[in-house]
Amino acid sequence: MKKILFTLFTLLVFQGLSLAVNFGSYKSETDYGLIDGFKWNFFNREENQPLVQIKSETKEEQERIEKEKDKPKEVQDDVRLYRFMLDNTVAF
Repeated sequence: MKKILFTLFTLLVFQGLSLAVNFGSYKSETDYGLIDGFKWNFFNREENQPLVQIKSETKEEQERIEKEKDKPKEVQDDVRLYRFMLDNTVAF
């Protein structure tokens, strides 16, 4: 009985750890994960500003995105592209 309880406890701990890691680091089509995709305005909130904002809609982030668009694109070397091909990753 102790072995079964220990096994169930171990599985629950590993499942909780993997959920926490995946939840915080998931990034689909944006630059943000699920946790860092929001700006929380608890203490430095200005008038008519919501408590929670989507980070890509904030003024600072839109300025950063515009600066990133102005930078020259980095040239990828053949070794890096070959590694992407082996990993079945789309490099753009």
